[in-house]
Amino acid sequence: MSTTSNKRQLASGISTAAIAVSLCVAQPAYAQAEYGSIEGHVAGAKAGTQVTAVDNVTGQRSVGTVDPNGHYQILGLRPSTYTVTAAGAAPQTTALQVGQAVTVDFGAAAVVPGGRNIVVTGRRAQPTQAQTVATNITPAQIENLPQNSRNFLSFAQLAPGIQLISPSGAQQLQAGALAPQNANILLDGMSFKNPINHGGMFGQNFGDFGNPFPQIAIQEYQLQTQNFGAENGQSASALLSAITKTGGNKFHGSAFIEWQPQGLVAKPFFNTGPKQDYDRKQFGGELGGPIIPGVLHFYAAFEGTNQKRPAATFNNLTVTIPQNIRDQINNSVPLNFKQRLYFGKLTWFASPDDTVNLIGYKRKQSNFGDFGGNAVLAHGHFIQTNQDRYQVQWRHTQGDFLNSLNIAYDKGTQGTPNITTGPEYILKAAANTGSQDLVLLGGNSFQQNDVEKSWTVRDDATLRHGAHTLKAGAQVTFYTLSRIEAANTNGTYFVVNPCAPPAVTCPANFDITTAVPFAGRINVNPAPGLTAKDTQIGLYVSDEWKPDEHWTINAGLRWDFESNPNNKDYVTPAAIAAALRAYPGWQARGINPEDFISNGSNRKPFYGEFQPRLGVAYDVHGDRDLVVFGGAGRYYDRNLFIQGVIEQQQNANTILTTGNIQATCAGASPPAYCRDPAALRTFLASQGFSGGAVWVLPNRVKMPYSDQFDLGVRKRFGDITATLTYSHVESRHISMFARSNFYNNGWYTVALTPTGCTNGGDQWIIDFTPNGPFPNCSATNGQLTGFSGKLNRGVNNGKARLDAVFLQVEKPFTDTSTWGFTQAFTLQWAKSDVPTELNSDEMFNAPAFGTYGWNYVNGVEKWRSVTSANWRAPFGITLSGVLTLSSGPSFGHIVAPWNGLTGTVPQGACCYASMGGVYFPHTTFGYKRLDMRVAKTFKMPWGHEATVDFQAFNVFNWLNRTYSSWGAGAGEPPPFIENGQVANDQRQFQVGLKYKF
Repeated sequence: MSTTSNKRQLASGISTAAIAVSLCVAQPAYAQAEYGSIEGHVAGAKAGTQVTAVDNVTGQRSVGTVDPNGHYQILGLRPSTYTVTAAGAAPQTTALQVGQAVTVDFGAAAVVPGGRNIVVTGRRAQPTQAQTVATNITPAQIENLPQNSRNFLSFAQLAPGIQLISPSGAQQLQAGALAPQNANILLDGMSFKNPINHGGMFGQNFGDFGNPFPQIAIQEYQLQTQNFGAENGQSASALLSAITKTGGNKFHGSAFIEWQPQGLVAKPFFNTGPKQDYDRKQFGGELGGPIIPGVLHFYAAFEGTNQKRPAATFNNLTVTIPQNIRDQINNSVPLNFKQRLYFGKLTWFASPDDTVNLIGYKRKQSNFGDFGGNAVLAHGHFIQTNQDRYQVQWRHTQGDFLNSLNIAYDKGTQGTPNITTGPEYILKAAANTGSQDLVLLGGNSFQQNDVEKSWTVRDDATLRHGAHTLKAGAQVTFYTLSRIEAANTNGTYFVVNPCAPPAVTCPANFDITTAVPFAGRINVNPAPGLTAKDTQIGLYVSDEWKPDEHWTINAGLRWDFESNPNNKDYVTPAAIAAALRAYPGWQARGINPEDFISNGSNRKPFYGEFQPRLGVAYDVHGDRDLVVFGGAGRYYDRNLFIQGVIEQQQNANTILTTGNIQATCAGASPPAYCRDPAALRTFLASQGFSGGAVWVLPNRVKMPYSDQFDLGVRKRFGDITATLTYSHVESRHISMFARSNFYNNGWYTVALTPTGCTNGGDQWIIDFTPNGPFPNCSATNGQLTGFSGKLNRGVNNGKARLDAVFLQVEKPFTDTSTWGFTQAFTLQWAKSDVPTELNSDEMFNAPAFGTYGWNYVNGVEKWRSVTSANWRAPFGITLSGVLTLSSGPSFGHIVAPWNGLTGTVPQGACCYASMGGVYFPHTTFGYKRLDMRVAKTFKMPWGHEATVDFQAFNVFNWLNRTYSSWGAGAGEPPPFIENGQVANDQRQFQVGLKYKF
């Protein structure tokens, strides 16, 4: 074996030699997320005989003891390669992945709990006895598969039932019929879930193409689509468990750069203008090794991204506007993006039984955003994401007992401060606020900032007792959560286009900041930010029982608790409470206002989050060749903090707009409020006003959960493992705000007729409900008395259902194999009675879930196939590729009077809008993409190596269209097509260089 191979494997934590002589079979276990175990039988050994496993990367020694039946188990092992020895027997070497239990037998094969010994050489042992639906992402895949951005989440698409969506540019992991917020991501055993906002992982809610963690520091991870064990909580869909690299007994490191200039990126299909400037550089490095060999090791990693890409420009403005303003919106301004990621780990082997890790992580990210189109650069935001995490791990083993203690502090911030301070200016087509917005200038009228701080303590204990492996654990997290939304606090001035008729001339230079406004708008009562304390507790017990060589049974029970799931200290303003109690529309609709009026002490936490979980695997022949498996369980999740923020801040904000003030402001001595936002606030507040919009949460917010069931079969075909699984998931208590203005007779809308009115029905978008009365119509009091905006109430009874078939076929690819492949095929029926898009806070098209019946989930595909392949060609060349094919996403149906709607449109309504997944693309492949990578490795002096790679993304430049309710689904009949391209999906190339030592 070459020295360069040794260096390569030290960097990834997997030894080539270990894989080459592996003599074991692995089975995934319900293990503590970042650990695995080695177990087996020692023929003829006396009770008390020691079996030793040595980590070939770190040199750490772990010891197990043979019981009276000749069985042993070594718990709490990090993923790596191990040399296993027993007295009087030849050493054996095996590879261990995240969450696996590997069997290594010595001497004659024996029937033991968990199965028999099978000899597997030249590759990692692949699992067959899993009760979970799990996919392991290996170091070889992370190292070799093509990847456009260095986001480790991108490899999750190799698992069935998973897709990555990018509603805001940042990648989000979505599974089944639920939103990304219902997945959970663990790094080194601790959650990175966003408790405040959407997106699943903190920092992935909005922003740009940032990466949540330095990929170079990720060793490998496991993605569990279904039926994960009782030790894992706060996930109603999928669970990703990743482990980071650690330093070894030898110094090793690497550095890389990947470059993608303008010339390597094709112009987007629908971009008719000239090709715009673009450049991206991704770079980083890692270094690890011993401080005190065998006692104290270190590992450090860094990644950075510098990217310059153009903002969207506004090319179809046909009206005449001042040239100096037109130049600002037609100018290509780069969306500069900068990210820096840092990671460090100290590993102290205090004794053969005790390991302590000190871990630190920092993320700093910023870019321009929210400009382009008809918004100038000054109207945009700085989009900033920062996160710091510090963690202490202590792992203690003693014979058949393992204990793992984790303590972590985390602080994450994500916000959108304005690029420009001062008021907002909107150039309008005509002198009324409802006319077309031609250009947006000045400071943006909306800013937001999320801050999450937490302390987490988690302890997991495992005890092996005969054929049973018992586990118990507890976790407590103390959160301080904050969110600020600044809406219209800086003031907005509306200015009519000076070039609009009847103007005879058009000024070439027009200073909108000194122009005469015709209206002003400002928040006269800005809501303060919301800060709240929340404590989350999780407890679990489980027992994995192996009564014989055929059966593996895992039964567990989990309990979760949250002290403040819906802003329990909030007090509904007295005016809102009185208005709700007197509102006839809710009485007619059967809605009890007391369910939504909080007095600061009637929002009690829920204590009933008990979650039984069961997994069973039956090894038909007892040789791990053919296994039937299944499982069922309940999985609770949590609601987002942003819901409580919306309630408090929307009810506090009072945003007012003047009448036409153009004549007054054009006078010789205009009032101060024509220019000064502070004076505008004082002026509007003095005029007297009613309340605005009202948003209320139910006092008893039910916690979302999923009941999961799966049944599958797993079979070996030589080197290939195939798994076929049927999955059924019932999800309940999806939460959202819904339109809740109702007339005194309970109608949601009113349709006028020549003789009076009729019930207009519930299937409409309506942003402002007319109050009435209407001629010859009994429907009145559409507005809440004393308030003039929309009334939204929290609804918490949304449902979703998933029926799916998953097919996984895999031949492992490692540093000793010539080729390998994976195939993940998903056929799914993901349906819901929630008639809107994922990641929505507000259901603005209906007053209740189920209004449009059950439909497919908007944005989720009907079927998906992802194939990856790697081939180690001659001359140090490695070829790899990923082919993705799918039905394309489902989309909704929107019909309005201007695109085919016939019949009467209710008063104040916009359009019929069934925004679930009503349709799928009318094409064989709604999405298709082939990515490829070729790499050449050169041997360098001193055993070092350099690798040059060239990557191609969307090799054939296939056009993958967007499919939205407002485009492909808009009209009667809908066009089923729209002229939009999936973001960042045009053909691109990238070159890279990596140096290892």
